[in-house]
Amino acid sequence: MEITTERIKTAEGVEGFLARPKSGKVPALLVHFEIFGVNEHIQDVCKRLAAEGYAALAPDYYFRLEKRTAPYTDVKTAFGLALTLKDDQVMADIGSCLRYLESQPFVESGSIGTLGFCMGGRLSFLTATHHPKEIAAAVSFYGGGLAGENHREGQTINAMEEASKLRSPLLLLYGELDQHITPEHVDLFTERLKQLGKGYQSFVYRGAGHGFFCNERGSYNPTAAADAWQKTLEFLAANLKSSGPATP
Repeated sequence: MEITTERIKTAEGVEGFLARPKSGKVPALLVHFEIFGVNEHIQDVCKRLAAEGYAALAPDYYFRLEKRTAPYTDVKTAFGLALTLKDDQVMADIGSCLRYLESQPFVESGSIGTLGFCMGGRLSFLTATHHPKEIAAAVSFYGGGLAGENHREGQTINAMEEASKLRSPLLLLYGELDQHITPEHVDLFTERLKQLGKGYQSFVYRGAGHGFFCNERGSYNPTAAADAWQKTLEFLAANLKSSGPATP
């Protein structure tokens, strides 16, 4: 499938990277980055999703800063970037990006999902709880902070409390050896979802650590990454795609 990419700016000035099929009316996704920013990996994820028939927009929540990305080898700088983010402002930026997608002629009405990694995995979940009418599916790759663990200054929204607002199906993907999100954290969060009767799927990959999906990180696990990607595509297709793409 032929795709096109561009840098966009919403009406409120939020910037982002957009990849989409060159023609047709398709479902859309917000793709939330790790603490490292809208780097080559996140852009590649958007391109891969576009090749599968989605309009994938990665909001750049660091657009107000002079420095917007950090290499995977410089975790200190990446955490410094993340510390500049405040939940209320990020939620406002997410709302702006959703309105942008809803206004585009290439986006299929009622077919918007959300997907994110690490910090972005938490944001993906919060996008679904803050916009239950707009979000039809949510995916969280090793979402940090969902059970209240490792909270940073500025992260004022309690995901455990927000869970009651979830309406869309949710796909959770974790690594067994993740030192940041332990099995206890995973169990605590999924038990909360279970108690609330929410529709979710949770997979924990044996032998995989944090960041297992990213082929630019030392923790990359190709077997887990391939399976998680396949599960993600099946989940998104089941919840976002109709019988076939419409024409604009």
